[in-house]
Amino acid sequence: MKKILFLMSLLAVGISQAQDAKRDRNPEQVASIQSKKMTLALDLDAKQQARVEQLLLVNAKERQTHKMNKKDRAQLNDLEKLTRMETMLDKRISVKREMKSILNADQYKSWEKMMAKRAKIKGGKNRRGERRNPR
Repeated sequence: MKKILFLMSLLAVGISQAQDAKRDRNPEQVASIQSKKMTLALDLDAKQQARVEQLLLVNAKERQTHKMNKKDRAQLNDLEKLTRMETMLDKRISVKREMKSILNADQYKSWEKMMAKRAKIKGGKNRRGERRNPR
């Protein structure tokens, strides 16, 4: 029993440290990692990789400045929530347009598929389309 409790506590510590390490990344590291992943997935050339990394760096810096914790988000009124949602959607549109100008047609199609898959995963639905954590 003690061994099981010890292993569970080690697992919990390891998970929390991994999450802390992920939060401690600076925007430059995030942009660099994301651009390298995209280079591998989409076979980008050096010029495309540099432009994508610059775009991702700007986005990562903006996300960091606009980051809010759950408590602060809960205190926003409806107008503030609507404004934040509108600016987020405007930003997504501009990123999509910029990516379209950087990537060729095949790369852009692949990128859109990657983003759709990512959105589906982040949407919190399981394979059957049900919410994982219903409220």
